[in-house]
Amino acid sequence: MTDSTLDMMFAGLLGGGDGSAFLVVALVIAVLIALLIAASAGYFQVILNIAAFARPDARVRAIGNPMVDRETVNVVLEAHTLHDLFDRFRTAGHPFSPAAEMDIDMAEQSIRSHYYHSMIRLSENVPDSVRHFFRAYTEMLLAGEAGWIMSAKARGVSPADLERRASPAGPLTPEMIRKAVHAAGPDDAISRFSSAPFGPLLAEVYKEAAGDISVFSTHLHRAGMRNLSLAAREVDISLAPPVTEVAGRLVDVANIRVLARALAFGMERERTDHHLIFDGGFELIGERFQRARRAGSLPDLVSSLAGTQYEPDLSERPDAIRDENIPVMEAALDRCLLNAVRAVSNQYHLESGPLLRYLVALRYESQNMRAIANGVEAGLSPEEIEEVLVLEEKEE
Repeated sequence: MTDSTLDMMFAGLLGGGDGSAFLVVALVIAVLIALLIAASAGYFQVILNIAAFARPDARVRAIGNPMVDRETVNVVLEAHTLHDLFDRFRTAGHPFSPAAEMDIDMAEQSIRSHYYHSMIRLSENVPDSVRHFFRAYTEMLLAGEAGWIMSAKARGVSPADLERRASPAGPLTPEMIRKAVHAAGPDDAISRFSSAPFGPLLAEVYKEAAGDISVFSTHLHRAGMRNLSLAAREVDISLAPPVTEVAGRLVDVANIRVLARALAFGMERERTDHHLIFDGGFELIGERFQRARRAGSLPDLVSSLAGTQYEPDLSERPDAIRDENIPVMEAALDRCLLNAVRAVSNQYHLESGPLLRYLVALRYESQNMRAIANGVEAGLSPEEIEEVLVLEEKEE
């Protein structure tokens, strides 16, 4: 539209003789206003997202994850007794309560309980927009603890030992555990967990397993991961990329772990498939996933991962692949995941990235603390223990 045309249109409007021109101008103005509002709304939503994540991001950065830091861990590895070890955990920043007595079962129980409580606090302090994902992760952990109680009960562990070794946290209360370990049978035990948020998951998996505890244990983690993937997909599209990537990488690593163990222990493919998660992966999907499933040896499995972030880390340990040293391979795989999540944190540092990194690093802190406790109890050297630890490499 030229300047002369606009002049004529406005002249007509002012003279009251061109109603169609008035409608055209009104429409143009309306469109411009709508575009301006839409653009402003988009920027406003970005600002709201940044504001929502600012405080929880700052909180987890301040807390940190000392037990994936190599320098901190090197000091902790100098411990010679479990009491000394837990003193060092406290100095590093993990507030364990002092205990007059300490054995490896008590150490394991304390570390798991501390981990669960840390996850519950995290899920309570994240923005509403991603809270259901963090809650799904926490519920998966607590369901795993309840599943462990069920499995131990089926193996004949006494109620007193079970109650002593179980780790209550949040909705998994000491009273709930007490009722479950004294239940008349598996069906009764499952009913004791029904009021917990993870109760329906337990009941569903137990029903699918037709009462077979070994099948129940196998399927429980897979079902929890499936729920986690679904929770990631429910995050608003504007905030979804970091959440879906981390959830997908968790699925990838879980599947690679299953395939590596199956090959090392000679498990048939049909049985292996019962442990795999077929949906929700990030890099291990489609034909690449099928190639990994068809691998006939650990070297074949690592080769099938070519082009992913996982293959270089695994290839750096040819001795572990050759000797079928699964703990060392898994530690390499976990270090890869931790580094990948750190990259997500850096990319989405104003959104959920730092929270997701903290979530995954917290898992490895718990894993490291348990590995160190078992190593100290067994009298292993710091070098032997460090072989299976997951530590974050410093950025150059």
